[in-house]
Amino acid sequence: MTHVEVIPITSLRLPPIQPTNGGSAANLLAQGDEALSRNEIKRSIELYEEGIQSLTSQWGDEDGVRQDNTSSNSDDAVPTEREMEVIISLHTNYATALSYLEGSTEKVLSAYRTACLSYRRWKKRMEEIHTSNKEEAFATPKAIQAVATQSYFYLGMTYQDLAAASSTKQTQEEYLQHAVKAYAAATKLDPMHWSSYANMGVILGDVGVDSSGNEAISLRLYEEGILSYQKAIDILTGGGGIAASDKSAGPTDPPENVREVVAELQYRIGLCLSPFLFVSMTNGNDEGSINEKKCTLTTSTKGDGSNPTPITRTCLELSAHQFHTALQFHPHHEGASNALTMVTADATFGASTDATYVRSLFEGYASSFEHSLVDELRYNGFHRMRSGFDRAMQQEKGVDSDKILFPLVVDAGCGTGLAGEVFRNISQTLVGVDLSPAIMEQAKQSRPVYDEYKVGDITEVLRQYATPKKQQISLLVAADTFIYFSDLNELFTAIEGALEVGGYAIFSLENVSRENEQRLAQLKPSWKWQLTPSGRIAHRKKYVEQMASNHSLQLVLYEKLDSFRDERGIGVRGHFFVLKKAKEATNNKEEL
Repeated sequence: MTHVEVIPITSLRLPPIQPTNGGSAANLLAQGDEALSRNEIKRSIELYEEGIQSLTSQWGDEDGVRQDNTSSNSDDAVPTEREMEVIISLHTNYATALSYLEGSTEKVLSAYRTACLSYRRWKKRMEEIHTSNKEEAFATPKAIQAVATQSYFYLGMTYQDLAAASSTKQTQEEYLQHAVKAYAAATKLDPMHWSSYANMGVILGDVGVDSSGNEAISLRLYEEGILSYQKAIDILTGGGGIAASDKSAGPTDPPENVREVVAELQYRIGLCLSPFLFVSMTNGNDEGSINEKKCTLTTSTKGDGSNPTPITRTCLELSAHQFHTALQFHPHHEGASNALTMVTADATFGASTDATYVRSLFEGYASSFEHSLVDELRYNGFHRMRSGFDRAMQQEKGVDSDKILFPLVVDAGCGTGLAGEVFRNISQTLVGVDLSPAIMEQAKQSRPVYDEYKVGDITEVLRQYATPKKQQISLLVAADTFIYFSDLNELFTAIEGALEVGGYAIFSLENVSRENEQRLAQLKPSWKWQLTPSGRIAHRKKYVEQMASNHSLQLVLYEKLDSFRDERGIGVRGHFFVLKKAKEATNNKEEL
């Protein structure tokens, strides 16, 4: 199990509620709040208790309104709005002061419950009065709504704390379920109470470990957790799913560091999408089965967008997107960085592994391909690879490569012919291969260096050269082409079959950043490749060498190719390999 530390969404209670009421109970409430602000906890508790004792029994008894479902018809006077604000505030602030002194206890829980039950009973009585008088439906006043929302929120936090401290699984689950109900009640009162949605997400689908190294406690209802986290994000960012009337009010008690909080929420959604990577299997649940699960993301089709088309993506792919989004909001989020490294290491998802996608990508890219590659991305790999091949031939044959004429050279992923141009002088026959017909046409018009043009998938084309009576390849060139392959086994099998004995292959690959290299060494030491944010694949040197050895290909030359192109103004790490087909197969195929 990989541990991911979880930072509490809401770990501090808000300041005591301040009503504007007059009267004895209100005065005691104000005095209690003043004592609490001076950190005189015990004195504030005494004042709150005195204020509660001054209330009538039906509003002042500790947890004394449990008979919430009984008839509320009574001759007792119904508190006014301001009186009710004082009643709820006394119980809530009393519970808060107790929690400062004792932590979350059953006594604290009882006080918060009393505040919430008092509100519910008062609301029920007011609704009955309005119905009896044939008045308009009762609407909870904003002041009462605000204090009751906070009471339910604190009640949820207390249930959460008690769940963490409980000794049995059953009790823990009961507390968590009560906490969900409390947070749900808070959001019903105040639809913009983002922190209730966030904490509800924690209870429903928290993943990882806390700061003490204890495994996170949740109901493991990950899909429901995602919905709660997303609701909190929508509130904080003004996203979809929020009513226009609520948006105008803005989030309740927004955090000062909104971007960091949104990053944390995005990160947690990512964890809910791939919990099997971050939770243990010791609880008897088959979390690993989620690994096989497909998540469905619905997007609009082209046109009027009235008929959305479901697109099936793996949960890992969607979680990678969430971690990446989290880092866009907060680039230094350590948890998101580690998690993104985990889910993209040896990833078998992503558009880069889809030949149809790659073809369509470059079809639309054809007219500006060369300008973008050379001028914008400052690609310089072609000439550096050509110089490297000279060094390899000096090492192999003792002469510069331009003294050698290779009978059949294939430029895999030839594009507009930039690589073919620098290898033309050592090629008797030069064949250009590319997935994109549009880019192939660009090559024919702007740089006609090839003797033959083949449109198709490079693996399939290479297999054609392995057929009987077909001339085999003496040199295979692939500049920035194999970055669209994850697992190289099938490709290297095709290369092994297509090359003549003693034939060469030179190709460049991306490498992971130094920071990611360190993360991978710590989180997944056996990694082979990584899906990068650009959608390309970065391959590990050790993995490429093992693949070569498994396919009768000897390493002639390896060189770093750092900063061979730019990505958002930063040089990308790369490396290139020169391989030679051995005279005899080594038959030592191993797994990395």
